[in-house]
Amino acid sequence: MNDEIIAKIVEETNLYITQNNIANCPPVTPLELRQFFGILIFTTVFHYPNVRAYWGKYGFQHIMETMTSKRFAKLRTVIHFNDNSLHKPVTHPEHDRLHKIRPIIDHLNYCFSHTVPLEQRLSLDEQMCATKVAHFLKQYLPNKPHKWGFKFYVICSLSGYAYNFEIYSGKNEECLPDEPDLGVVGNTVIRLCRNVPRMVNHIIYFDNYYTSIPLLHYLACQGIYALGTIQRNRLGKTCKLPIQKDFMKETVARGTYEEQVSNYEGKDISVTCWKDNKMVTLASTYVGSEPATTVSRYDKKKKATISIPCPKIIKDYNSHMGGVDLMDSFLGRYRIRIKSRKWYMRLFYHMIDLSVINSWILYKKVNEGKGNTKNMNLGEYRAELAESLCKYKVNGDGNKRGRPSRGSLERELELKAKRGKMSYVPPKDVRTDGIAHHERRCEKKNRCKLPNCKGFTRVECTKCNVALCHTKTRNCFGEFHGF
Repeated sequence: MNDEIIAKIVEETNLYITQNNIANCPPVTPLELRQFFGILIFTTVFHYPNVRAYWGKYGFQHIMETMTSKRFAKLRTVIHFNDNSLHKPVTHPEHDRLHKIRPIIDHLNYCFSHTVPLEQRLSLDEQMCATKVAHFLKQYLPNKPHKWGFKFYVICSLSGYAYNFEIYSGKNEECLPDEPDLGVVGNTVIRLCRNVPRMVNHIIYFDNYYTSIPLLHYLACQGIYALGTIQRNRLGKTCKLPIQKDFMKETVARGTYEEQVSNYEGKDISVTCWKDNKMVTLASTYVGSEPATTVSRYDKKKKATISIPCPKIIKDYNSHMGGVDLMDSFLGRYRIRIKSRKWYMRLFYHMIDLSVINSWILYKKVNEGKGNTKNMNLGEYRAELAESLCKYKVNGDGNKRGRPSRGSLERELELKAKRGKMSYVPPKDVRTDGIAHHERRCEKKNRCKLPNCKGFTRVECTKCNVALCHTKTRNCFGEFHGF
């Protein structure tokens, strides 16, 4: 959510206010929009019974100090992302069902895939944006924890980073001239893979909803390997693999597998069926059944754990297919639960959650690359991000910033907080932004919170709420804020 998309949302929101002549609604500013995002992210970590309760008798202090409840409610009402007057009618060939949210979709997809290099192994699966709002695009997926909502198609890394996503909007997407028409599902995979580099041995994993022989062949021709479970009826009537009825007989030992390799229009495709609790069939363009390993299973007849053969293709699939499921688990822990009657707001909230999780995954990678072994968990990261957005300030020119603080000061502040000598440590982005840090006189003396300072002071920062010295001989206030 950079300055470019912030400016776009502010422009479209103010345009909507003007077009509809909404009373008692001053123009929205970039500062307010960032604070609006901060409040939304705060609500994912600290749960109250309803939205109004955050400003109630036992309200949440950070949110109450950021924005009034009436202004927050008004922003939820007027926020817009695209010009309604440019929306093509249903009969128009260029009609877009996601017109209201299209700029956010295009911007995030570009940022997710073009600013971060793609990992070699990627997983592709559907994801549910849970909602009960009445809309014709809402889908029903019985195998998902949240069965009703908008369906996303997402391609992720093994760590859960979403590189690209697409919102299902019906059978209205067209193929490019150089792309084959492989049906609705196959075309979805092709569109999501447009940003995957060709001929550099990327591998994509998906389930039997997507896998087909023509799709595997097309990806192989593009230099992209693939592996996925496959339905038996997609292998053709001449397939030599055993049928499920014969393969699941008691005379066939558990762990038995059979592989067939065929050449489809110049590309080798391996198909393996394996007997576990059920018959599993997988197809791949880069791996087969050998070398096989063993896995442990519980045998009900013997009442003991036994080892059975397991093909290589099964091991690879189980190890690398869970990227989207991992992203779903992150979304399930903390997500924006604010209800809205506007269908596009539910999609917008979901995309904010996607952005926060992607940024957290990148934060962990960067932190580990620097040799730091301790990372903030997702809840701590969201809370710090929300506080930074809520306390975001701009001055007259909007460009003034303090110089970054020393790394040793960061470590000393963390140690001081661990020892219990400092109850609150403001985030670094808030402490060093150089904006709106003013001295305020306290009623009683407090010990200075700057590490290695043993003095007492009656001065504290109005923004950070931290007691700091500022005398003729020392300026802990300036050192703490990086002035």
